[in-house]
Amino acid sequence: MINRLFIDGNDAYLQYGVYVTSGGFNELVAFPPLKSVDSNDWQEEDGVEADLSAPVLNTREIQVKFAFGGLFSRFCAFIELLSDGAYHEFYCAHIQRTFTLRMTQQPNLDVARMLGTVTIKFSDDFPMKGYKYKAPVSEVTPSDDYSLDNTPLTDYGCRVLKGSLSEVMKTAQVKQNLLRNIKTKTGAIYDGKRVTFKTKDVKLYCLMRAESLTELWRNYDALLHDLIQPEERLLTVRELEQDFPCYYKSCQVSDFFPDGKIWLEFTLTLTFTGSFRLDDNDFVLATEDGIIVFTEDGENAIEMLPDSFSARSMQLVNDRSHIRFINNGNIRFNN
Repeated sequence: MINRLFIDGNDAYLQYGVYVTSGGFNELVAFPPLKSVDSNDWQEEDGVEADLSAPVLNTREIQVKFAFGGLFSRFCAFIELLSDGAYHEFYCAHIQRTFTLRMTQQPNLDVARMLGTVTIKFSDDFPMKGYKYKAPVSEVTPSDDYSLDNTPLTDYGCRVLKGSLSEVMKTAQVKQNLLRNIKTKTGAIYDGKRVTFKTKDVKLYCLMRAESLTELWRNYDALLHDLIQPEERLLTVRELEQDFPCYYKSCQVSDFFPDGKIWLEFTLTLTFTGSFRLDDNDFVLATEDGIIVFTEDGENAIEMLPDSFSARSMQLVNDRSHIRFINNGNIRFNN
């Protein structure tokens, strides 16, 4: 328990007998949310016209669960420390991160003779304090299944997990047109000439891997830095062969294992601002001059497959060996 958390330079366990419970660092490492942005919402158009000329991060509320040694611990001294001035420096040596936090609330306390737990809520008023940009460097196998402004997310050491495509493809809520509901008449009168959609929040389920904490934080911070640059971001989804204008909204960390092969699983929430209707285009064979080539009957064109092709796996087999192509781009030989 020692040498894991330092508060104002003092070892929290040696000085106060408290330590962070399992999973307690999750909210500490999650990206802060973006402050709400101004926008124009035109009824006749999908989405909104968002003012992203200068997006800025908001403060964030963090809940940390501590354990301590029961009734005879130094818990009261710990609370007194957190009350001695608003801001305190938390150096989490176990994850190699420093935070300047202020206590705002103690929503839960469970104390017994031998062991107790307390949940304390903090505010982080200084997101990305002192950060200087460093380009991401990752050993994760490259893949362009999801890209941000033409940069594959694997460049940040990040893979997008199952469930994300469904989030992208789900239909946004419909904007309500003029609706008249007259008290003396049955039903309602609705202007149904045109259907447009509101913005939609899309969750990307992400997994970031790294060989070291230094690599992890370099890539993780670079991702946030790039997400909050001025103007809209462009999320490209290869499987849909489509680009989606969006901006970063918030983040939630679900699992974080800083030891060994580092594992950080988190959810990015992006707001799709417009142009998020799914394309359903057909590709047909044509000459260089753009003239469509028809079959002999003169009625049917020749449908072409998209430029990319993917499959979960395939095998090429001969008498001596098997060559198996797997979906992450590797080739596996099985004798």
